[in-house]
Amino acid sequence: MANKVTKKDNFLALRSLVECAIIDNNAELLAFIDHELELLERKSVNRSTKPTVRQAQNAEIKDTIMCTLEIGKLYRCAEIKALVPALAEGEGTQRTARLCNDLAEAGMLRKVVDKKVVYFGLAG
Repeated sequence: MANKVTKKDNFLALRSLVECAIIDNNAELLAFIDHELELLERKSVNRSTKPTVRQAQNAEIKDTIMCTLEIGKLYRCAEIKALVPALAEGEGTQRTARLCNDLAEAGMLRKVVDKKVVYFGLAG
C-alpha cells in the first residue's frame, strides 16, 4: 500500500507551485502556507511519547507475571490469570494471552502448544 499523502506534503506541494509561478506569486498565500507548516511542525514536536495508562499497567502486569511463574512449570492462561491479582478481576483471559504472547515474542517466556492447548513457561 502506498504511503498516505499527509497535510504537510500537500502544503509543501502548494508552496512549490506558488514559488514556481504556476500560481501568481502571492505573498499572503506564501505566508499562510508557511504559517500552516509551522503549526504542523509545532504539533509534531509537542506530541507526547509517554506510554498510556493502559500501557503502564500492562508493563507492571508483565513484571508480575515474570516474578510469579516458577521455573520448569508450564501454565495455561487461565492459571496465570488466577495467579496475578491485577488480571484476576473482571476481564477474560484474552488480555492475559496477549501479555503472555508479548513476553514470548520478547524471549522472556516460552510458548508450548499441545493438542491445541497453549501453555506458557519461563524461558531458559
